This record gives sequence, structure tokens and C-alpha cells, in this order.
Amino acid sequence: MTNVVRTGKVGGAAPTSAGLTPRGSATAGPALKVERLTRRYGRTVALDEVTFRLDRGIVGLLGPNGAGKTTLLSILATVASPDAGRLSVLGYDPADPAQRLEIRRRLGFLPQDLGYHRHFTVAAFLDYVAILKEITNSGTRHAEVARVLAAVDLAAKARARIRTLSGGMRRRLGLAQALLGMPELLILDEPVSGLDPEQRLRFRELLSQLPGDPMVLLATHQVEDVTAICSAVVVLLAGQIRFCGSPADLAALADGRVWLAADRDAAADLSWRAGDGRWRHIGNAPPGAEIVLPTAEDGYLVLSGAAGRDGAAA
Repeated sequence: MTNVVRTGKVGGAAPTSAGLTPRGSATAGPALKVERLTRRYGRTVALDEVTFRLDRGIVGLLGPNGAGKTTLLSILATVASPDAGRLSVLGYDPADPAQRLEIRRRLGFLPQDLGYHRHFTVAAFLDYVAILKEITNSGTRHAEVARVLAAVDLAAKARARIRTLSGGMRRRLGLAQALLGMPELLILDEPVSGLDPEQRLRFRELLSQLPGDPMVLLATHQVEDVTAICSAVVVLLAGQIRFCGSPADLAALADGRVWLAADRDAAADLSWRAGDGRWRHIGNAPPGAEIVLPTAEDGYLVLSGAAGRDGAAA
């Protein structure tokens, strides 16, 4: 559909583990290239001829539940296969077994539900995953485990058993295993789910300082996280790409459609009372309305149709 321009990172590079360097790509082209990707579950079309190209950097993937985000991420992570269409991941074709292995060697993946062996300790689990990622040198592996534990602020829990961790800690452990080996492609499905505000800020800082020049695809419901750290955003609705561009471009979709008033306007598509007591409205603004600058969330609501449903309110 639309090419996303190369996205930049914020901040300096984080330290890397001794003996580890990011692997190279097969080509210098787009990190992800998807052409007419289709996936069905019975009569349900989860992905409907999805087409896009993404360069390196941090890209946000937005969409409501059931939009097809998890299906798309699973296919990009080589966990699932499409029914039709073609894709290239880091220049490799996942349909070829040898090239699929090369993708997995360069991949860090955090699914929505990551299974844990409850009797593992935190450090033992990460050591196990590091071995699966072919980090065979024990010294290098231990240094890498220590690096990712520090990155997600779980060093103090290294010897704790996973079954004793809170939900937020388990989510951070899932992020730590995805970071092992300094992946060239990082696919994260709802990574901030269960994290408190301080941990979400640390997560943003972490992604902004990843070593190398990775491609990060971040699926989330938190529009503010996308606007804070992503230079590009993709909106997936009902299995189709509806938007591909910058957060500013997404906000611009609501230009002239957001206004403030002392009372709720029944003609607005979407209304809610702001912290100052005034009502914020989205829809066709009446003459003389106090128009305000829209946010990316406003643009997303307009695009998704949430601001056009009868009786919608937040």
C-alpha cells in the first residue's frame, strides 16, 4: 500500500554484550515487505490482501481487538503462514526453510501469551532461551542474560521462580527474552500490557536505546506510546491497512473536527468531559466552535469510525 519512510531512533546506543554483534540482513532493501497477504480462519478473513513496506526504526501497529494485528505479527515472526501473498523479512523469504531459519536467528518476538515453565528461575529461563538462540559460549551467554535483566529492571529477581512473579514482572521477563542476542527484528505484541506508568516510561527509554539499527514493530492499544517513540504508524482495521504514515499525519486526519465547549454537544460523534470540566468533542464542528489541535488518538478515532458511531461516548 504505502511505503513508510525510514524511521529514526531517539538517544544513544546502549552497551552491547562482549562477543555479540547484530547479524546482517540479506539485502539493503526494506526490513519488511508484504504483498497481498491473506489469512483466513474458516469463513473469517483475518488479513485481507495486506500490502506495505517498512524500513528500519520503531513502527507502531494500531488497531482494535479482532483487527488482525496478532495474526499479522505471527506471520511476520514465522510462527504462522499466510494462505496467500508474499513477504520478505530482512531480505529473506520465510517460505524457504533455510531462509526462515535465518530470519529466526535475527528475530526477537514477544507474543501476547508467552508460555513459561513455572519452576524455572528467571535467570535459568533466560539462559535456556539464549541457548535456543545459539549463544553457546557460556561466558557470552551469562553476560547477555545479565544485560537484558538489567535492561528490564529484573536483576534483583534473577533467582526468583517465575511462578512468584507478578503479571507485570512476567511481561518484563517476556521482553527480556525477546531482547536476547540483540535481534535485528523485534516484534512486540502488546508489550506494555500490565506495566505501571513508570515501567512504561522505562520501556520507551529501552526501545530508544537499542544497540545496532533494528527494525521494531510494536503492536499496542496505547496511542500515547506510539506518539512518544514511533516515527511511523500503521493502522490495521478489519484485516486491512487503512493508514501508513507518521503520528502527525494520523493526527491531521482529525483537523477541524475536534472542539471544546462548556456543555456536551449532542450532535458530536464522540464526546467526553476533560479534566478542566469542559467537553471535548469529535465530529462535524458547529459554526463558531472552539477548534483545537487534534492528537494522534483523535485521528485514530476518526479513521477507525469510533467517532462516527451513533451514541458513542467516552
